[in-house]
Amino acid sequence: MNRPEIRIVQDQQEEIKPADISQNEAEMLLAKYGYKSNNQNYQEPQPQSFDPTRDLSYEEMCRLEDEKLRQQLHEQMMKANGPKPYTFGGNYDANTTYGTDTDSGYTFKVNIVSDMPLPRRDY
Repeated sequence: MNRPEIRIVQDQQEEIKPADISQNEAEMLLAKYGYKSNNQNYQEPQPQSFDPTRDLSYEEMCRLEDEKLRQQLHEQMMKANGPKPYTFGGNYDANTTYGTDTDSGYTFKVNIVSDMPLPRRDY
């Protein structure tokens, strides 16, 4: 029979050292997260557009386009053959329950409507 093992875990402590951030770096961080500083000398870098097809040959571009089309067809097939959500066909089954919270005195109503048969709970 195994005996229970008891270990004492020491409290974890975290020491936060003051950050040495220059004024320019602070302005960059503020601008990055949407805060505007009083000094408007920081210019946010413009993102460089990356075009993966700029140095490709014609055959490589055709191959990439074919892969995109195959991927789109595969996604369409997966959607068409995948599980379908149940839709309301006109035959609704509803179950309404009223209740009261004894501590706060609030009265509430729960109404469940579905096109699938719901189990009846009469109490």
